[in-house]
Amino acid sequence: MLEIRFTQKDFKLLCNVEKFILEVSNKPSNQLNEQIETIKDFCISDIDTLKLKTEASMISDFVKSVIDTYQLEIKQITKISTLCEIFNKCSIGKQMFREFDNLIRLYLTIPVTTATAERTFSALNRLKNILRTSMTQSRLNHCLIAHIYKEKLDKIDLHEILKKFVSSNEKRQAFFGFLD
Repeated sequence: MLEIRFTQKDFKLLCNVEKFILEVSNKPSNQLNEQIETIKDFCISDIDTLKLKTEASMISDFVKSVIDTYQLEIKQITKISTLCEIFNKCSIGKQMFREFDNLIRLYLTIPVTTATAERTFSALNRLKNILRTSMTQSRLNHCLIAHIYKEKLDKIDLHEILKKFVSSNEKRQAFFGFLD
């Protein structure tokens, strides 16, 4: 199954898109026409490939100038997340290189696997057992969200929430008292 998964046409296309993004971010390429042809199927209706070609020839200079300006300790871009960090440092780059930014966004929104969805349904099966069959859909949704994001919920300071709850109403303050 793994062999089938990683030899699919779409996986190769995604690899080509990632390779294109990383290569043109590091240095202008002499083979832009060939590279854009390999990813045309990925973005044909969403991106103007002529503009993308023009932007791709200039993007490496922009990346170098942002790295120098903000004194980032980046020698070579090896991950898409690094490129996103650079675009977030200098937001004008998103406007200057609109097609390139759109290509990155398209690449990042393609799910590589369905593991997240599968985990969600597994969590739903664990939550919805015989004891909870009488719960409403709304309550089930709330419980499922709390179960899926339990790491984030564990980081919430309950004392702060309690203080806000009590301090928002005079009756609550009289009943619960003042909290420090």
